[in-house]
Amino acid sequence: MTSKFEKALKISSDMLSYCFHRGATKYHLDILEEPDSITLAILASGVDISVEEYEDLKRRIHAPRQKEIEQDYWELIGESEDFSEITLVGMLCDEAIVNYSDNTLNITLKRYDQ
Repeated sequence: MTSKFEKALKISSDMLSYCFHRGATKYHLDILEEPDSITLAILASGVDISVEEYEDLKRRIHAPRQKEIEQDYWELIGESEDFSEITLVGMLCDEAIVNYSDNTLNITLKRYDQ
């Protein structure tokens, strides 16, 4: 997978799937492609997660990026229904911000070019 936009779409798909399985009823996705990075901003309304699930999501999505084994992750991402790929998403991103309030989940992810 060579296009940073294709990578962004794959990451976005997994994050939107996570939101869907948590009851989201409305989704908004922004993708900002810049010369040296790509930023994904996902806003999902109607999400129903507990405090524990929110803390687990934040912990998983903040996994440090692991560029040296990234190719393996592209093959794994999207293969599971148990949302363990959220950790994989974290390992594919350099920065992550996650907020949850009033049943609205706001996730911003950023990947810098290698």
